[in-house]
Amino acid sequence: MRAGPLSDSEVIETLNEKFVNTWVLLRELPELISGAKGETPSLVAKKMQQHYTDSVDILALTPDAEVIMHQPESALPYRKQSQAYLTVLKHSVAAFEGRRTRVGKRSKLDGNPISLGTELMEILHVYGTSSTNPPDDTVVKIDTTPFESGGILHIEIQVGAGESAGTFELFHDDTELSSKGGADEALDGAWNISPGSIGHIFHNFRRGRHFKLVATGADAQKATAFLARVSVVSDY
Repeated sequence: MRAGPLSDSEVIETLNEKFVNTWVLLRELPELISGAKGETPSLVAKKMQQHYTDSVDILALTPDAEVIMHQPESALPYRKQSQAYLTVLKHSVAAFEGRRTRVGKRSKLDGNPISLGTELMEILHVYGTSSTNPPDDTVVKIDTTPFESGGILHIEIQVGAGESAGTFELFHDDTELSSKGGADEALDGAWNISPGSIGHIFHNFRRGRHFKLVATGADAQKATAFLARVSVVSDY
């Protein structure tokens, strides 16, 4: 970040004029949440912990600590990162000032952790049924062919209430899954997401194509619902 977007003069000017800037190490969050530095830092630290998904997360909050933007650094397009980061900042400022209420198809910036993303689909499904052919019941087809130049596929997975954790793996659509689930061929995944928790999959792809998300439960006899939100940050 320091050698990329944070060295760009326009990004620096925007940050200094429109934001109060700080950075926090993940290991410092428990102390801040405990109130060691005061009530406001504790509230901000709680928001950071709730939205943490990546080693470097970028968050913009209102003075009341409402999250209006969450952008994992790894999900910024690798080309023209400074331009992408500046766009994220401008979206945040516009949302706070009330001039922009929608990004993509979502009504809130924090509804999708990738603020530059285009929403593809949102699907409610179930894993862990007692079906004799469970793969047919736990496969979500994803079409990224409109993004011819590739991008970053983001899948946010929210597991509902239940008794069985879920594992979610991403494959090319033409991958033949073995009886063991084809884990060796998985492109990316989110593993052992417990009921009531949220997981994320980020996958870079060079050209638009079809994928499939396969969900399996720790206990195949206990059905658990999950909500998958799929979006793409297109490459520049």
